[in-house]
Amino acid sequence: MTVASPHHEESTNHALLSRWYAETAMGQRLAEQFGVSFSDLLEQVFGYQMLVTGADIGLDFSQIVKTQRLFRLSSKAPQDEVLRGAIGRSSELPFASDSIDALVLCHTLDTSPVPHSVLRECQRVLMPNGHLFIISFSPYGLWGLSNLASNLFFRRRRRIRAVGSRQLRDWLSLLDFSFSEPVFMATMTPLGSGHVGRIVEKIDGWLVRHNAPTGSAYLIHARKRVANYLDVPAPAINRPRLIAMPLGKPSGGVPVPRQIRKMDSVLARRPR
Repeated sequence: MTVASPHHEESTNHALLSRWYAETAMGQRLAEQFGVSFSDLLEQVFGYQMLVTGADIGLDFSQIVKTQRLFRLSSKAPQDEVLRGAIGRSSELPFASDSIDALVLCHTLDTSPVPHSVLRECQRVLMPNGHLFIISFSPYGLWGLSNLASNLFFRRRRRIRAVGSRQLRDWLSLLDFSFSEPVFMATMTPLGSGHVGRIVEKIDGWLVRHNAPTGSAYLIHARKRVANYLDVPAPAINRPRLIAMPLGKPSGGVPVPRQIRKMDSVLARRPR
């Protein structure tokens, strides 16, 4: 199923990316590697509702999610009864605040004309400690370099942009998200099943295992923080210890006010 927003530019970009994932060797390799990562990451995600937005990258999330209900942001209701369609824009999600347990952005930031608004909307709808998974192209990978070359030399300006991992982490920090390090995928393009193709596949697998930042795309797992005063424990207060000091026994005692008044009356009766 094609995941698309009613926004015309987003819908067009999502359709292009969906075909790219389905028809190209690099897209299929990315889908395979993202599927392995999501199988591990979604094991720790439980709750009631999960939302998937962006392009269709060829993953069947209904088979790997642990939440009770799965929504896809779409331009029309899905035919599959397992999936629930949610019609709306990625920058204007049709959900109440603090109502989504997990949210997946499949190149949503790459295809949206207002990526900052998309992240703010994600921060609004996610529950405290909710999970946010972001898939994005890397500007320093093979896809990002080819996109740059098309814009500079061939004047084929693409509407799909690549958001750098450092820039994305800065945006997440401003919105008070905690996040893990990006996981980079698919550095090299597959070259078939021949001898050269097997060598390229081994090199690419080694780069992925060592998380080389030359990958064409990356995945970031972020979580919505609760209020800071709930996260940070109260600082310990160092109070000074009291030191016991021995007191000496008085020799004659100290006169109390009653004795002082009696002494004054005796002195007043004495002749001067």
